[in-house]
This record gives sequence, structure tokens and C-alpha cells, in this order.
Amino acid sequence: MPALLFVGVKLNHADSCPYCVRTRLVLAAKGIDHESVQVDLSAKPAWLRELNPRNRVPVLEHDGHVIYESEALAEYLDEVFPEPSMMPADAVGRANVRMLMRRFEDLSDAYYAARRGEDGAVDEMHAELGWVEELLSQHEYLAGDDYTLAEPAYWPWIVRVDRVGGSLDAFPAIRAWLERLDALPEYRVEHELLGLGATPGSCAAR
Repeated sequence: MPALLFVGVKLNHADSCPYCVRTRLVLAAKGIDHESVQVDLSAKPAWLRELNPRNRVPVLEHDGHVIYESEALAEYLDEVFPEPSMMPADAVGRANVRMLMRRFEDLSDAYYAARRGEDGAVDEMHAELGWVEELLSQHEYLAGDDYTLAEPAYWPWIVRVDRVGGSLDAFPAIRAWLERLDALPEYRVEHELLGLGATPGSCAAR
């Protein structure tokens, strides 16, 4: 992990929120030290809506600016703190990452339907994981051979599919991807923070 940068960043977040996990993973990968403000999602403070009209976390404050929405936050951090880069150097590669970020909504819709216990939702979630498995069968990472913002965008949900009745048993490429990410210190920190235990299929789970 790179040496910490002291740059006056404040992150308003909640430990358990997967969208906040996305942002914390990017901050950690770039070694950005920041002030951490925990938000109680069961009793949101009035000031949160003043920062974000959607009344959601994560919200980043930096250099007099307020940034929210986890996808926007990730790209902002990658542009303002470019080392190490988490987006491809070419326009097509960057577009591919952005398309993956948008396509993620198909997987998250199925995930939350499964969490609500809707009929057929677990099967739909497994179907969505099928195309993720196909991508990772061709490359080590979601957008190709290099780690990008797509990794922290997907990981917080995929690593928790068992919590909503799903299983990764039929997805060996996804399990191998999770194990590669487990080798990075920021992912190990999130495992401990969220009480996830070992990733299914990882060395620690065997």
C-alpha cells in the first residue's frame, strides 16, 4: 500500500454500506489519509441532506467541494490523485470500465431482490454472476489484465452473495478473482471491518 498522503479529505460514510466500501477501497489503494465521519444510517443527521440532496452516503469533502455518488467519487479520486492509476490510459479502455460500472446495476438489482426474498431472485442473481464469470475466465480482472475501478465497484456485493442466499460454488473464476483481491491489504481490512470471514474458495477458507 502506498505511503499516506495528507490532503484534507473528509469521508462521510457508514462501515456496512457497500457503496462506502467502494470509496474506502479507492482511498486506501491510493494511500489517501482522510478524516472519517461515521453516519448512523438508522438515524441520519440533518446535515447529511445538506451535503447530499439524496440523503445518502458516501459523501466526500475535499478542497471546498462536496462530491457524492460512489461512481463519481471513484473517478474524482482517480483524477485528482492519479497514482496509482485505476483507469486505463486509452479512451476505449476507460469507456469499457464505465460500461461495466453501469452494467453493475443489473447485478445489484438482482442482489437486492434476493435480499428482500423475492421469488426467483437468487436464480436471477446467479444468472448475472454468469457474465461476470465469463469476463473473469478471459482475464484476471473485470476490464482486462489490469486492476481498475471496476474491482472495488463490484467486490462489496459479490463477496456477500452468500448473505442473501447465493453461492459462488459454480463460479471458479470469480472465486479466483476474489482470492487475488484478498492479497491486497485494503481488501483484508474490509473483510475484518465487515466481519466477512474468509472469501469462499480462498486459501483461508480451505
